[in-house]
Amino acid sequence: MGAEWLETYTGPRHDITDADNTRVRWKIDMRLMPIICYIYWCQQLDKSTLSFAAVFNIQKDAGLVGTQYSWLSSIVYFAQLVCQPLSVYALVRFPVNIWISTCFFLWGTSLCIMTAMKSFAGLATMRFILGGFEASIAPSMLIVVAMWWTRREQPLRNNIWYSTNGLATILGSLLSYGLGHINSPHLRPYQIIFLACGLISVTLSIPTFFIFPRHPSRAKWLSDEDKFVALERIRLNQTGTQNTHFKWDQVRECLIDPKSWMWVLMVFCISLVSGGIGAFGPLILKGFGLSSFQTILYNMIPGAISIVSNIGTAFLIMKFKRKSPILFIVSLFPLAAAVALYKLPRGNEHRHSLLAVFFILQVYQCITPIIFSWTFSNTAGHTKKTTTTGMLYLGLTVGNIVGPQLYKSAQAPYYHTGLEANMGCLVALSALILLQAFYLGILNKRNVARRRANGKTGELVDYSLESSSKWQSLRADQAAKDEAEGVGAQAKEHNAHAFDDLTDLQNEDFIYSQ
Repeated sequence: MGAEWLETYTGPRHDITDADNTRVRWKIDMRLMPIICYIYWCQQLDKSTLSFAAVFNIQKDAGLVGTQYSWLSSIVYFAQLVCQPLSVYALVRFPVNIWISTCFFLWGTSLCIMTAMKSFAGLATMRFILGGFEASIAPSMLIVVAMWWTRREQPLRNNIWYSTNGLATILGSLLSYGLGHINSPHLRPYQIIFLACGLISVTLSIPTFFIFPRHPSRAKWLSDEDKFVALERIRLNQTGTQNTHFKWDQVRECLIDPKSWMWVLMVFCISLVSGGIGAFGPLILKGFGLSSFQTILYNMIPGAISIVSNIGTAFLIMKFKRKSPILFIVSLFPLAAAVALYKLPRGNEHRHSLLAVFFILQVYQCITPIIFSWTFSNTAGHTKKTTTTGMLYLGLTVGNIVGPQLYKSAQAPYYHTGLEANMGCLVALSALILLQAFYLGILNKRNVARRRANGKTGELVDYSLESSSKWQSLRADQAAKDEAEGVGAQAKEHNAHAFDDLTDLQNEDFIYSQ
């Protein structure tokens, strides 16, 4: 879509300046980030209503027995697992803005209907439908960010919208605290929570249909010159924008690409941790000797930790330009906390230590968006990107299905089985991070050799990871490298294939970000 628009563009064509980049990026940030954030916030709020309802005894009111509460948590992810192939196809074939808005409206409606459910069967059915409509949301957000922002900018934007997960925890806790005090002769507290959160999503979905742009070339709030700048910014990524042709060769490449599966395993490992902690976090807190309302209030702190850790790690990645070292270091925090939580005894005299360790464990929440950003900055070809997204969410959904099942109510308040699994997965995650970084280095060396074999400059500057204030000097550096290696004028067109919908493995000019 970007290439077609550029062919018809009749305005001035030039190397974009720092001023051009800053102006257009500001417009994109102001127009798109609020929309992305409130959509994902609503999704997380609606999905989290079950954990809020658990504090107000949904188990007793709905007659839940045995592992039925765990299954209510997991069934959302079963739905996402089943619906992921449809999501992958839809994100290629349909305008992403229309697809997102439709799913947004329908999952909000599902949560409202869930208010009327008073048994495990009814709740499970509506939770499954809710999960099905939510299946496309996070993958869509990743595609939108890759379509509008450079690789340097993507980690911060991805971590910002993902950190609304923490905001959902904070505001959801406050909302539940207030709604839980309502004494209604007709509705239980958990039903009031479902209805209020569902109505928020339904209400916000309506304007989203009209204000969410489909593509940089279709944004009404950008002039033609600004659209040109927006597309040239993304050219630097070498990952393209959007293509409505579903390419089976890109699907096959994705399925046999080792790095795709390493990212899937990473997401599975951290999702198993988040699935268990997300579903049982309030119950773990309650096991420290807190009352129901104290638990709701203390549950706001992990939300704040999520926001701070997400934004903090994004700035570190922008500064150091490498994701793998930061991701490895960050993964050690929840690992240490899981070990401590496993070993510490319970009881009021240990409450402060338990709370401190539990809050350190919450740093895990910044790991998933870093993996997402790392994946998308190293994957090109629109069908391959959407297929990779589907594979990531395969790992995410399976992890979130398995995670809650490892927390046995009979093991409360220790939950040893769940914590043992968390420790194992966090160790595996750390090893996968190091292995993936090594493999990406091999791919970069291979592309250097391919470029030189074809008469091109071997060493390229990756502008997409640099601040636009440095682009002018970096262009001079690249020109010097071109001259030193004696390449011809045609071989200097380093970004010529950026909008050809080539995959990262097909494009010899692609630079992998470690």
